[in-house]
Amino acid sequence: MRIRFLLICEGSSDTALVHHIQALLIACGASEADGSASYRGHRVRDKIRLGLRYHHGVNLLFVHRDADRAGADARYDEIRNGLSAAEYGGRWVGVVPVRMMEAWLLADEAAIRRVAGRPRGTEPLDLPPPHELEDVSDPKQMLRDVLRKAGAPRGTRRRQRFESDFGSFRRQLAENLPVGGSLEQLAAWVRFRDEVATTGIGNAG
Repeated sequence: MRIRFLLICEGSSDTALVHHIQALLIACGASEADGSASYRGHRVRDKIRLGLRYHHGVNLLFVHRDADRAGADARYDEIRNGLSAAEYGGRWVGVVPVRMMEAWLLADEAAIRRVAGRPRGTEPLDLPPPHELEDVSDPKQMLRDVLRKAGAPRGTRRRQRFESDFGSFRRQLAENLPVGGSLEQLAAWVRFRDEVATTGIGNAG
């Protein structure tokens, strides 16, 4: 089954998820998956309208909204309302990490060490066990701290450059987000994966 999907992003850095969604769709049984991303607009409704205006032939829509303090159910309701307001009646899957996508990126310690430039580092990163990652109050700050520990940059200039590269590190981690593994212990990931398997593959044309 061939799938042409569009990812509606919260921001430009989330476009890295396109590669991961492609891999997940193939793993779930798609014969071909071709996707793109859009982050134009502010409200979910506007993002969907603008995304579909510039990307044609889409038969599956992904909409990313971090749960943050609102909670996953509220974000799914927000997505549904946005889809209705945009008059989109096609297939869709919500991408709703709890609390932020960084919680998913914290699940792979080996990838964090690799992205930080010291894959064989042995310094303890003090990562919570995977099943507790969704309880972290500020996963973005934790990811910053963990990357700093893993990279162990020395000197003021190197530390400053390392900090300024956070967006690049985040993108690399998102692009290489593993299918399965520790992520299977995160409830929001399991919900996303299951919706891809059922809605994405079973009903896309």
